[in-house]
Amino acid sequence: MKRLFFSLLAACSFAVASAQPVADASVIISKLHLDNVILMIPPVDFVQTHFEDAGDYLDPNGRVLEDIFGNQTSPFLVFSNRNFNVAIKSATANFAYLGSGTGNNVMPCSVLQYSLVSNGTGGTNATPSTWNSLSTSTAPLITGGTYGAARPFGLKMRAKPGWSYTGGVYLLDVIVTATQL
Repeated sequence: MKRLFFSLLAACSFAVASAQPVADASVIISKLHLDNVILMIPPVDFVQTHFEDAGDYLDPNGRVLEDIFGNQTSPFLVFSNRNFNVAIKSATANFAYLGSGTGNNVMPCSVLQYSLVSNGTGGTNATPSTWNSLSTSTAPLITGGTYGAARPFGLKMRAKPGWSYTGGVYLLDVIVTATQL
């Protein structure tokens, strides 16, 4: 009888032990720390044009600047995890002059004009007209660009110096800024 009792007890214990789940669970806490990031990639750092004859000076449209490959449009890319605006301004009120001329060599930054010629950012063209003169005040190019990778826009620059300035090389830094909202 004891054997039967122990056999039944062993069978019940085995049945209870077999009814236990064969899995267990643990919790792993995961943490991500994301910073707001914005990156703007310009195509090149230098654009230029030459005024070599009277026709260049007489052209009422001025001359469009080109990069070293002959491209007139500078394509920019913005990478941002938040919506953004893009703005433009001149670093200084006047061009820097390199040359032997001693008079009429102070050229204001407004001689250089800009135009937003393409906008794939999802934002709105914020320029007041097709061609806009540069100034040292920040001017909006694009408002409400949408977040994401490689949001493109294209910019053209043109010069309209007229006949007032002596020959030489004139240099000006143009600052294009992308800012998250």
